Amino acid sequence: MTQPEDLLTIETSDHGLRAVGEIDAHTAPTLAAAIDAAAPTVRLDLSGVEFVDSSGLRVLIDAHQRLQEAGGSLTLATPSAAVRRLLEISGVDDYLVVEA
Repeated sequence: MTQPEDLLTIETSDHGLRAVGEIDAHTAPTLAAAIDAAAPTVRLDLSGVEFVDSSGLRVLIDAHQRLQEAGGSLTLATPSAAVRRLLEISGVDDYLVVEA
């Protein structure tokens, strides 16, 4: 069986976090923990994300709300075409902070 860490890699840099792979029910908790560890102001590069399901979307929305309530912020940077499409279809592209 494939392990969650095989499906999603999260790297830390001077510019924030960079996610590469898939964000789904198995990997979403890993992403949530990484965002929480980087709080209160998080820039998340999503250019390497190939797939996001509803659990991944929920993590992004919850993190946005949690960080905002704590006086921080979550910026989704350079989302891949797949991520951008999901944000648009779900109608949260205007709710979340998305940086092209």
